[in-house]
Amino acid sequence: CRCCLKDELRPDVGATSKRCVGVFVEAIGMRKRSNYQHRTPNPEAWKIAMQGSMLLPKADQIARTAPVSDAVTLVSQGKATKNEWQAIFNAINMLEQFSRMPAVMRGASDWINSMQGVVVGILDRAKTGARALYPSELDDLRGLSDLWAEVLSTVTHREYFECEDATHKRLSAILRSKTPGVRVVEVV
Repeated sequence: CRCCLKDELRPDVGATSKRCVGVFVEAIGMRKRSNYQHRTPNPEAWKIAMQGSMLLPKADQIARTAPVSDAVTLVSQGKATKNEWQAIFNAINMLEQFSRMPAVMRGASDWINSMQGVVVGILDRAKTGARALYPSELDDLRGLSDLWAEVLSTVTHREYFECEDATHKRLSAILRSKTPGVRVVEVV
């Protein structure tokens, strides 16, 4: 039979054995019934998947770019508070993380470093009481605002939230470890 590979006991030849036939039927024809029950997919799952691959909507883009552009305006007038500087810092930190994501930005690390230098220079001067900006600094801040708006118009929900999470983790690690060579800037 097929179960024990002996020609003399094959069921189609005529010599049968109940033991061999039973094993053959059980092995090939009869299967244990499974407990699988078909479940319908979650109707919201496709929405979540589509949202992850869609660009940020205009309303989200405006909600995320407005604080930065308002902060640049207030900095240019010398009226910026800690909240406005926080919006600028958040944009710079997010752009730095986006520059580490090759699908979003490439080769922006030099610009990010120079932008961080500009902001540190403005804040160092503000500690001495001078709140006026040089024209080049104002141009750089406006360029930051424009770049932030441009990047947000090209990223998907998934990329944005991955960047936001990675930025938060990176900043938390830097603040915890007090890494030498990293300067934490405080706004007065």
